[in-house]
Amino acid sequence: MRPVRLELKGFTAFRDVQTIDFDALDLFAIAGPTGSGKSSILDAITYALYGYVERVGKQVGQLVSQGQPRMAVTFEFAAGDERYRVTRTTPSKGTTKIMLERWEGADWRQAGEGADHVREADAMIREAVGLDYDTFTRSVLLPQGRFAEFLVGDAKDRRAILTELLGLELFTRLRERAGDLARASAASAQANERLLETEYAGVTEEAVAEAEAAAVAAASAERALSEAEANAREIASRWAAAEGELREIRRCAADARAAARAARGSALALQDLGVQLLEAETAARDMTKASARGAKAAQRAASARAKAEGQWGRAPELAALRTKAEGLAEREEALGEAEAEHETAAARRPSLEEAIRTAEAELAKRAAAAHKAAAALEAAREAVDRATHADLVAAVRAGTHPGEACPVCGAPVKTLPKTSKGAGLDRARAAAAKAQDAAESAERMTREAERGRDAALSAARQAANEIERLEREVAKRRKELTATGRDVAKAFGGTLPPDPVATLDERIERLEVLEDEESEARETAQEAERAANLAERARDALLGSVAEHRARLDAVPASGIVERARAIAGAAFTAPSFPPLAGVKKDAGAVLELAVGLADGLEELAEGLDAQAAEREEGERPFLSEADAVVEGLVESPGTLAGLLDAVAEACRTAAAVRATTQKEASGMRERLDNAAKLLDEVAVERGRAATFDALSRELRADRIVAFLQIEALQILAAGGSRHLSTLSGGRYGLAFDEDEFFVIDTWNGDERRRARTLSGGETFLASLGLALALSEQVRSLSVADRARLDSLFLDEGFGTLDPESLEVVVEAIEQLGGDGRIVGVITHVQELAIRLPARIEVEKSPRGSRLQVLR
Repeated sequence: MRPVRLELKGFTAFRDVQTIDFDALDLFAIAGPTGSGKSSILDAITYALYGYVERVGKQVGQLVSQGQPRMAVTFEFAAGDERYRVTRTTPSKGTTKIMLERWEGADWRQAGEGADHVREADAMIREAVGLDYDTFTRSVLLPQGRFAEFLVGDAKDRRAILTELLGLELFTRLRERAGDLARASAASAQANERLLETEYAGVTEEAVAEAEAAAVAAASAERALSEAEANAREIASRWAAAEGELREIRRCAADARAAARAARGSALALQDLGVQLLEAETAARDMTKASARGAKAAQRAASARAKAEGQWGRAPELAALRTKAEGLAEREEALGEAEAEHETAAARRPSLEEAIRTAEAELAKRAAAAHKAAAALEAAREAVDRATHADLVAAVRAGTHPGEACPVCGAPVKTLPKTSKGAGLDRARAAAAKAQDAAESAERMTREAERGRDAALSAARQAANEIERLEREVAKRRKELTATGRDVAKAFGGTLPPDPVATLDERIERLEVLEDEESEARETAQEAERAANLAERARDALLGSVAEHRARLDAVPASGIVERARAIAGAAFTAPSFPPLAGVKKDAGAVLELAVGLADGLEELAEGLDAQAAEREEGERPFLSEADAVVEGLVESPGTLAGLLDAVAEACRTAAAVRATTQKEASGMRERLDNAAKLLDEVAVERGRAATFDALSRELRADRIVAFLQIEALQILAAGGSRHLSTLSGGRYGLAFDEDEFFVIDTWNGDERRRARTLSGGETFLASLGLALALSEQVRSLSVADRARLDSLFLDEGFGTLDPESLEVVVEAIEQLGGDGRIVGVITHVQELAIRLPARIEVEKSPRGSRLQVLR
């Protein structure tokens, strides 16, 4: 498996979309500060491939970035010649979704049915990668905490990883398949043996010969019966010809009697039809006359109604005119009411005009008083101003002496002004307040006078408008009364009668009487017409029945029966005479006579044919005796020729069935004998196969070849890891594998052997790295399957504990591991290691989330 491209969003520290393109990378470092998300890159790969992350297991929803609703990882990878893309998404709370795609031609397509379901897609990915999760994280992607498990872990787990990684399960499958084949072959042999003992018991050459002899005898019996049946049928055909002529004479006689019955039936029916037809024709004439009388009465009633409508008009028109006549009185009353209202309104006009003059005089009086009060108020205010000035002068003078500076203008004071006493200002202010009250009262009275004048004007305007409206209403009512009177008078020749409504009621009532008379006459005429039509139809129906019986007589095959009788009985046969059919049409009497003649002649013909049949009848006995001699000894005679033929036919069918059954049994017996021989051969073959595959299954047991290959692979890996560890440790340490466990050889201490699990942390890191490098190098040569190609290796542990010299050696070893199409990634926060590698993926922390940057 070789990674191609990784895209992740909302995964641990990577909130926003981040992408890594591995196509241009060979040997590189994944570098960044602690906690930036370096190891999360490897977690994203295992999540995409297996839905599993070491630190949280299957609870991957814990890895959704804080504040994000879900995480999504898309991982493209190559496996051999195939290229895949898996997209796995998980919400913070909910179910994981997946889609596995395969690159086909120039586009991505779903990698088969079920590739969008987690269970099916996981199985497809496992098959494509060729490794399960445990093997993948011990050989391809080595996360923190699992780096040294292959070195110091459980021996059973280590063997399982090798079995998965090197494809050794192939031998397990081969052993299981060999066991299945051995058991299947043994079961098949046992089944065939049971079949031979049960279904094929008694199948011998003697039994087959006996069955074949029985088949030959049955075929001979069938041939004899077939010949006898053919001879008997020839005799029966001669009897059938003689019997056919006799049957034809009898059939012809029966047809003549049937035709005679038909003609006789028509004759009886025609007797009744003659009486009924006479009655029907009389009724039709009477009803036709009654219909004509009813039509004339209806015409007279219609003329009377039309004449009245011509003089007065139709009923709807009279009803409309009556409505207008009823409205004349209403319109006269409305006109009187309108005139009275107009007079009343006109009488109020002088009083309204007088009220306006009175209101205007009062307003003029109030306005003059208000003007006088305003002048008095102005004089009072001027008096207040003078008194105030005098009071201020007195206040200034009180503290000022001649020769001093004036407190107002600053000039020297020569003489002091005269002043009045303070009581003058109070009197002025009181007079001004009294004048103010008088002016406001006068103003209020003026506004009241204005409102009175405006109310009088408004009432006068309203009265004038009402008088004008009533004048228009009077004119309208008078016009309507005149028009209605004119319309009503027109119906009476221009002169209104004393009571036009009563007159119109009389006319309407008369028209209704005339309409009723017309309707009654029309109904009587229609009823008479219907009765006449019914009588005519009854007469026509009777005439039709006569015609039908006449047609039936035409259909009686009298001439055809006579011709058949002459053909059967010979030229000596004398046929009866029949009445001529031509010229007889619908006359009931003539048709009756024709029917009686036909019936008599046909009955005479039938009697003559019966006599011929009696003369020819001689029986089948001679033919039966001849047939009995033909089939003598083969079947028992039932006493009739037809019964004998049926017995011979049944015997033939039975012989044919016996012959077919015996032949089938003989053929089946021969086939079963051949099958038994084949089954014996198959039993021998299956027993041999079962023995061969059972031996192969025992040889492929896990504690033999698989265990041998596992030990060999571990020893080879130990040797390769020893070379790398010697280089990494400066020649001090080597690796060995013994007793299903790795040992470290300390050359500085006399080649002392120590178990790998006793090493210190730094020593364990170096030994694990050496073993991982050896596994990555040699897995192709050790594997028995092509799918175990380790085209990539990711290391995530321990570089920070190395001293500078050890770090240098590790870098050189990793550099040698790169190339040959393999991709190697090292996760580290050691800057010295990161900058030594040809490329690196920098992981940068930020408040928004970590970001990735590829540097070369």
